[in-house]
Amino acid sequence: MTVSLALRNSREISTATRRRIQRLAEAHGYKPDPTITRLMHHLRVRSPARSQANIIGLTQSWSPYRRAVGDYVDRLRIGLEQRASALGYAFSTLNLSDFTTGVQLQRMLLNQGVEGLIMLPLRSATDLSTWLDWSLFSSVSTTPTLIAPALHSVTPNHFDNTLTVCRALTDAGFRRIGLAISHDWNLRVKHRWSGGVAWQNQFGGTEPVPPLITEMPGPEVDPASFSKWLRRQRPDVVITDANIRTPFAAALASIPVGARPKIVTMNWPDVACDAGIDQRPERVGAAAIDVLAGLLTRGEKGVPELANTTMIDGLWTTGRIAPGPHHPRLEN
Repeated sequence: MTVSLALRNSREISTATRRRIQRLAEAHGYKPDPTITRLMHHLRVRSPARSQANIIGLTQSWSPYRRAVGDYVDRLRIGLEQRASALGYAFSTLNLSDFTTGVQLQRMLLNQGVEGLIMLPLRSATDLSTWLDWSLFSSVSTTPTLIAPALHSVTPNHFDNTLTVCRALTDAGFRRIGLAISHDWNLRVKHRWSGGVAWQNQFGGTEPVPPLITEMPGPEVDPASFSKWLRRQRPDVVITDANIRTPFAAALASIPVGARPKIVTMNWPDVACDAGIDQRPERVGAAAIDVLAGLLTRGEKGVPELANTTMIDGLWTTGRIAPGPHHPRLEN
């Protein structure tokens, strides 16, 4: 049992004993049998004594709008919970805002016997490398907003999702495809939305429209800048993550109905928008649990030498969008 625990990097035995056994195993060229590893993992997760919350999702407080029904973070949490339960793990979340120091958080995690951590989306790009001793946990991130440590991650395929949106809009007859987001929201997806629109402007065969990236903090787009940009660039469709309704509604209301652009969201569903990409956060959550379960089975803890990223493709949803002004059916 001691050898088994040591090879799984378990905290149930001392660090000195664990490292000594691991060095002996390496010296003798020991390689685990994957079939036996899967069997033992299956027996462990089906044990009726497995009642503690052994996987914790770390999150932050979000505004009431971001926590509305259908919100990305809530859907992600559902995917995490359902897949964890299917694999025999208990899952719950802790709010980072409830802890003044990482020491306090780490003490609670260890007292609860937590070995697996999932990083949920954070309000802004954050470095948590010094908050925890990451060598004590198997950890996976579901968000590019975790700047450090560089963990294995599962995220939406932001760049390809943007290309999917642009291709669908082009096929529907839209020729002036604009992007309107805040600097913070562009940063949190590592510029992949603006990168996708830049590709469209250069190679997509449509009329280039300079994107609007405003400097307001958080998801909000500056209303005055948005209104001026609409009148100057005259996009026939705007891609955004329309978290705040007011600036969009006010700016659109000032434009004649026939000249108003369609609004397409990168975070469907959104009742303020005409269509969008469903990032399928439930699938992101399920895949993140699968990656973490593999780490737990193999006893892999700490920050990986080379982090892997799994990307989940989104699903284009036409919503209420009608053919654009250059759709062949309307031009003929």
